[in-house]
Amino acid sequence: AIMKTTIINWLLVLFVSLSWGASFMFTRLVVEEVSPSHLVSIRLLLAALLLGPLFINKEEFLKMSKVIPSLILLGIINAALPFFLFAWSAQELTAGMLSILNGTSPLFALIIAILLFRQNTTFLQVIGLLAGFIGLLIFIGLDEIRVVFFPVTLCLIGAFCYAYSNNVLFKLNHINSSALASATMLSGFVFSIPLFLSEPQSFSFDLSLKTYLATLFLGLVSTGISFIAYVVLLQRSSPVQASSIIFLVPITGIFWGAIFLNETIDQKVILGSLCILVGIGLTNIFKPKKLLRD
Repeated sequence: AIMKTTIINWLLVLFVSLSWGASFMFTRLVVEEVSPSHLVSIRLLLAALLLGPLFINKEEFLKMSKVIPSLILLGIINAALPFFLFAWSAQELTAGMLSILNGTSPLFALIIAILLFRQNTTFLQVIGLLAGFIGLLIFIGLDEIRVVFFPVTLCLIGAFCYAYSNNVLFKLNHINSSALASATMLSGFVFSIPLFLSEPQSFSFDLSLKTYLATLFLGLVSTGISFIAYVVLLQRSSPVQASSIIFLVPITGIFWGAIFLNETIDQKVILGSLCILVGIGLTNIFKPKKLLRD
């Protein structure tokens, strides 16, 4: 039975990694035809419609109504804003690059823990941070940095948002995580409406089938179903197993981009990703188990 549980857990890890990793490829496909702000609203709406009815019940609703400010914050920094920053950057960056930049959030999580929560760090964690950012420079390529500086910076801000929202989520751990995720998507959708309306390009339904499918997959599978799988995984397995996802998402992102968008995997990509993965590993393996719950 233990064997079976382990296999199911690893299948969940694989599924979540593949579907989250694919979100960058889908985003890149969709922004060829749909403006980033429109995409973000639709993606959040699809996820909210799928997750909300499944996970938000009366009891959780009452609990959440007491933490509205946190939900507003989460909707913005854990959904609407980073989704928009990545979608905007997808107009210029490859799917592999997007997924690697998204993968830096554990590095930011450590920086935030040090700066804001005065967390004690080990020497290895600091080495990990350095390795991560050196890997990022290798991956992007020093000659390219000037060209892509702006979209890369936007994605790093997005990764920082994800990292910071973990602290907010941590304080809300009395609320069922799937209900919280659903409320985040809903709140994110509400806060993406101004973006949607301020978009000068008008929204049109005259899109290719490929774009329709990519958008549906992005909203329902990459944002919706994989979140459900992630929550199930968190409840079934150890945090270590669940956090292995953060290593796999950048790799699967590069993999999808290479297969379907013909993105090149060269020495820079391999060496850079390896450094980043080592960095994420070193910053995560030695996490002091208890964070301050203040």
